Amino acid sequence: MEKKILVFSNGEKIGDGIIKLPLLYEIKKRLPEHKLVWVTNKGSTTYNDKLKFIAEQYIDEIIEKADLSPFFWMKVSKNYDFENTFYEYILDTQKSLYRTIALKRIKNKQFISATANGLFSSIKFIKKNKRRYYLDDLFALLDLIKKSKIEENFKIKIPKDLDLNLNKFFKKDQKYFGIAPGAGEKNKIWPLENFIKVGKYFLNKDYKIVLFLGPEEKHLRENILNQFPEAIIPEELISNFSNIETVIASTKYLKFALCNDSGISHMLSTSYCPLIKLFGPKESLKFTPKNKMIHAISASKFNNNKIDSISSKYVIDTIDKVIQ
Repeated sequence: MEKKILVFSNGEKIGDGIIKLPLLYEIKKRLPEHKLVWVTNKGSTTYNDKLKFIAEQYIDEIIEKADLSPFFWMKVSKNYDFENTFYEYILDTQKSLYRTIALKRIKNKQFISATANGLFSSIKFIKKNKRRYYLDDLFALLDLIKKSKIEENFKIKIPKDLDLNLNKFFKKDQKYFGIAPGAGEKNKIWPLENFIKVGKYFLNKDYKIVLFLGPEEKHLRENILNQFPEAIIPEELISNFSNIETVIASTKYLKFALCNDSGISHMLSTSYCPLIKLFGPKESLKFTPKNKMIHAISASKFNNNKIDSISSKYVIDTIDKVIQ
């Protein structure tokens, strides 16, 4: 009989999907003989869309919008046949009581879930109350199936053709650093003039700037290029790969990158280069991976929750320490 593990989620957008990639890697590393089936309940997952080029390295099958029912007189799923399927392991990554009860109806050998403090889990565990990076909670659940040391510097595999394309624009004897000055919310955006100050400092140290802009940040392009006319914008150079693929692959050529707490910041969190990530009102611990290459600077360090309280000098000093 084919060995299978089902992982159940609420669905993933790009940011969530990138954050969870180390979980996919750990599952396949620990259970290489198992088929990994990723199931969402009502939502869809970026693993079947924009991050498919990465996810397909780990996920064997994706089932979206399963729409599970907890009621025994109804089919487990309106859209899929789970009645005749058996999973050695089911890993429940969400905590909705309704959905967990529905999920538990699927035949399995071991059911792992943190819902209701592990009430429905085949293996009982003690939940730690300490606040921590939320992926740690998922790793703790995976440890109940098979424990292993976590690969802290997990690296996303870059398509060879994309790497060859980028090689044409990045010179081996040139130092590059990336900046991503935008974010989805205004209170998460460090002032542009501060990014420019940092840029000029490292420009004087013979670095070349690589600029990353999201769809809503194109208005910053002209201001930055006026200051740094030789800056590289990778997404404008590569046409046969998606912007997400291009941003992720570009980190391989950077000495470091500087960004706000944004969607692009997740793409830059690849372990190929040190990343200095700036936080304003949002507490940084929960959303910063335990990765030695990622360095969080929070406004709370300055007894404030406003991101502009972080000085450009402090950021420059931090970067100098990181790259020395």
